[in-house]
Amino acid sequence: MAYVGTPLDTTNAFQSLAGKRFSGDASTTDFTLDSSPNSTLDIEVFVENVRQDPNSAYTVSGTTLGFTAAPPSGTNNIYVVHQAKAVGTIDPAVGSTLDLNGAAELVLDADADTAISADAADDQIDIKIGGNDDFKLTAKTLAIGGAAAADTMVVFDGNAVDYRLGIDDSADAFEIGIGSTHATTPQATFNSTGVVFNEAANDYDFRIETSGNSYTHMVFVESGAGEFNINDSAGEGTITFNQAAEDGFIISLKSSDVAHSVTGEAQADTYLRMAKYSATQGGGAIVAYGEGGEGLYLQGVIGSGQGSTAKSTSAGAPVIIKGTKESSNAAAAMASNENCAVILNHTNTRFIFDAEGDFHADSSSTTFDAYDDAQLVRAYDLSHGKGVINSKFDKFVAYNHEKLAELQLVGREENGTPNHFVNVTGMQRLHNGAIWQQYEKHNQLLEAVYDLAKEAVGEEKANAILDKHEVKRLQ
Repeated sequence: MAYVGTPLDTTNAFQSLAGKRFSGDASTTDFTLDSSPNSTLDIEVFVENVRQDPNSAYTVSGTTLGFTAAPPSGTNNIYVVHQAKAVGTIDPAVGSTLDLNGAAELVLDADADTAISADAADDQIDIKIGGNDDFKLTAKTLAIGGAAAADTMVVFDGNAVDYRLGIDDSADAFEIGIGSTHATTPQATFNSTGVVFNEAANDYDFRIETSGNSYTHMVFVESGAGEFNINDSAGEGTITFNQAAEDGFIISLKSSDVAHSVTGEAQADTYLRMAKYSATQGGGAIVAYGEGGEGLYLQGVIGSGQGSTAKSTSAGAPVIIKGTKESSNAAAAMASNENCAVILNHTNTRFIFDAEGDFHADSSSTTFDAYDDAQLVRAYDLSHGKGVINSKFDKFVAYNHEKLAELQLVGREENGTPNHFVNVTGMQRLHNGAIWQQYEKHNQLLEAVYDLAKEAVGEEKANAILDKHEVKRLQ
């Protein structure tokens, strides 16, 4: 009988199954076969060389052949022939396996260079395309490419635009890109030196989304504008952080070397944080935490020879502190008597610098009335000795550098030695005291001279002398 269907490679013929013979006894209807046919059409049953009708004479169930009527007694020529295949399909009844035994190939095209085989290694399936084993299947692994296939890729057909994953052998890199060839610059490249995104500097944005907040984007790199944005897709400046309505830290800097104890405000390894000053009105707060004696270090460094010696309203310096206010949506000068900057002791303002350049200090009320204030002032001048002209009255100065430090008019080194750091507000109080003491002595001297004048020339002439010199006595 001629084969019906797609021609098969004749080098791989199907294996036929051996037939089965039985004898009848006029009562037995069921007989056991060596293999299970799929249906009555997959076998031919003959009784005394007469083929039985597969639609009515018998049935099959597994390996059981059941006659609708028992073959007569003495019937010794009952036999079954298995078909090698059903029409148009491969008959599984041929056997449990179709063994190509490693050396053979299942050739798929006319020029015999595209095939499926297992000839390269045990437990490996090779798919040959165009003469090269470009695809290899092993346990849980699909390998693409080989010695004869330098550049390999998987292309996803996106109709108007294709996308690819592949190996660019010339660049020794794994690529993710737009387009079906390596000629199109990839969007991401992985190689031995690192991972590069958008190496061709095309206008490709990069973003990372998050489910944690209602921001537009958690990370958004706007390629065209050259901006890196956190929680913002249209930032302002090269780097933008947007914390929306959150009131916590927007930036926290940490170090495992740090372990401060102000954990009521920040974690122990946080050494600097930035936040809004006011939750609803903004302003900026920079807070630093240190374990030792210093919290925040601020330094300005300028070029060699660029220091300014000007003492004017436009003078500059390595560190500039500037206070301004809004005027018509722009920054403008503070108004008269408005504060430009203040310094606090925790929550209490101690120093104020205002728009007129006045410096205000909330200083202690310590006075030096128990001392000769003028001698304390002279003791300071004598302690540093710069530009001091010796006076015959210097020998009467009863105070020294140690006394000035004891009264906290000058500072001390860590070892306790007095130095020449001046307590400016303390000196102001000392000068006020010295002026008052001199005022008192002046009036005491005036009264003494007046008394002498009265004794010498009489009270009337003494009063005339005072009037002449416009001297007023305290009465």
